[in-house]
Amino acid sequence: MLLSLCMIVKNEEDNLQRCLESVKDIVDEMIIVDTGSTDDTVKIAKSYGAKVFYFQWNGNFSDARNYAFEKAKGNWIMRMDADEELSATDREKVLPLLNNSDVDVYVFQTLNYTDNISGIETITNLNIRLIRNHKGYKYKNAIHEQLYKSMDSAEQKKFVIEKIVVYHYGYLNTMTMKKNKPSRNMKILENILEKDPNNNFHLYNMGNEYLRLGKYKKALEYYKKVYKKINPDLFYTPKLLAKMMLALDRLKMYEEEMEVLNTGLKYYPKFTDLEYQRACLFHKQKKYSLAIKGLKKCIKMGEPPVSLKTLNDVGGYRAYYALAEIYSKLGDYDEAYNYYIETIKAKSNYHMPLYRIAENLEKRGKEINVMKARLERFFGKSLNEGAYAKLGDIFYGIEKYDVSLEYFLKAQEIVNTDKNLYYCLGLTQMHLKNYEEAYKWFEKVEEGDRYEQAIYKMILCDILSNNMENAEKLLGIANTFESKNMTIVYKSFKNLVEDKECEIISNDKEESKEFLDIIFILLNLIIKVSTPEIFEKSRQLLNLIDNDEASLKLAKLYYNKGYSNLAYQEFIRSIKLFDKIDKEGLEMMGNILDIPSSVTI
Repeated sequence: MLLSLCMIVKNEEDNLQRCLESVKDIVDEMIIVDTGSTDDTVKIAKSYGAKVFYFQWNGNFSDARNYAFEKAKGNWIMRMDADEELSATDREKVLPLLNNSDVDVYVFQTLNYTDNISGIETITNLNIRLIRNHKGYKYKNAIHEQLYKSMDSAEQKKFVIEKIVVYHYGYLNTMTMKKNKPSRNMKILENILEKDPNNNFHLYNMGNEYLRLGKYKKALEYYKKVYKKINPDLFYTPKLLAKMMLALDRLKMYEEEMEVLNTGLKYYPKFTDLEYQRACLFHKQKKYSLAIKGLKKCIKMGEPPVSLKTLNDVGGYRAYYALAEIYSKLGDYDEAYNYYIETIKAKSNYHMPLYRIAENLEKRGKEINVMKARLERFFGKSLNEGAYAKLGDIFYGIEKYDVSLEYFLKAQEIVNTDKNLYYCLGLTQMHLKNYEEAYKWFEKVEEGDRYEQAIYKMILCDILSNNMENAEKLLGIANTFESKNMTIVYKSFKNLVEDKECEIISNDKEESKEFLDIIFILLNLIIKVSTPEIFEKSRQLLNLIDNDEASLKLAKLYYNKGYSNLAYQEFIRSIKLFDKIDKEGLEMMGNILDIPSSVTI
């Protein structure tokens, strides 16, 4: 028997089939060790002919993995987790590796998806995937297991890194929330650090868990303990620098972030990721010449060695896109356009440049037919429903609602049962102030993720077309939804439009924060889809809560919608009445008065 798949699992019914499908044709046996599943995980494993064993969970991943290894009969062991998938294009590369008698361990690249759109945002790790069996290899550490070889076994052979990709979905937001991984991991790490408080590897891993939770100060606290004794020869040091820099960036500790970046580049001059992050920091600091120089250097450097890689494509589409954004900010729209095109060439499934190209063409004064022709070209000669829907969304983004409607209708003609398209058509008609037509499209969204939002939009259509009786009926339906606060806001808005007396929504400062966000989502919509008179009434919602940030947020809303005079008046009101202003607000005031950003108001 050549290759044994070894896995430990618990409640992985959502992931296991995808993983086993990706390796079933190359492994000779599947060893699945279950640590307490209560779902269909075991049933799925057995459907693939796996040998299922049971292990009483003791809070130690290494013990479970070593137990799986003991059951494996193959000459080689392949390690995978249920939320992973071997790349289909790399599958055929695996078996030939097992013929090399000089190698004991193979390391593959793991692409970790970190947002909820798998395929866009990824971070790269290196992980051991193939291990020669019966040679004394075992794991140690309760978590973030490390492979080692017992002293009495034969001399260790080579560890080799291969350009074979494994996709990891376990860091997607939905996955981490469902499994509560950070809480589980932190409990194990706390136990380890209680016994060994100066273990830098586990201090680093604890920092990672806090970073994943968005607790940047706490993450930085752990990273700094490791950074004090920095050792560039350790495998995790490049990751430490990259993640420490990220925490500093989130905390806006830019001077210290620059120090870490410079230290990292001193140790690892080929670390393109750090060069890219330094250029992005220059961009934030409005040091545009240095940012441009750094990003062009990234493109010249290309991707870093695999051992240094964290973010993907920093020598490719990320650098091109960042350059395009800077040139756009500087008003050099021709150069920006060229770099947006380079971004698309480098990553064809990254669609954000298309939205920017639409804005770019508009700023350059191109006629609408020219814009349509240019953008259609990116989707090939024969446009399908997906292309029409994307084009509709692009033109919606630049507020060309008539063109947007045209594309959405073409998409709907091809696929006439798409609830997402119904919703988009409703939004577009609403922005064209065709409230009755908008209502009809929203009404078609009878179930699914968009259903509740469609009901609220129907309520808004009724209010704006003065159909108050039906709006009241729909508010009764909305009252059954989980989001009671949104229903309260819409009910208050209806009363304001009818010039009825309104009750205070909330006198509690903390509760008012939740209502403030809902109110501003509504205000952002009303200012675009209604009349100034209706918007003036909707503003009164802010008087029904207790929040001293409202004027500042309203000023920014006016600014972003192009109402500079109203924005400036509201900024002044926020300062005088509530003593509230921030850096962004000061910059906006400076722009209104045409004061250079370097001057403090």
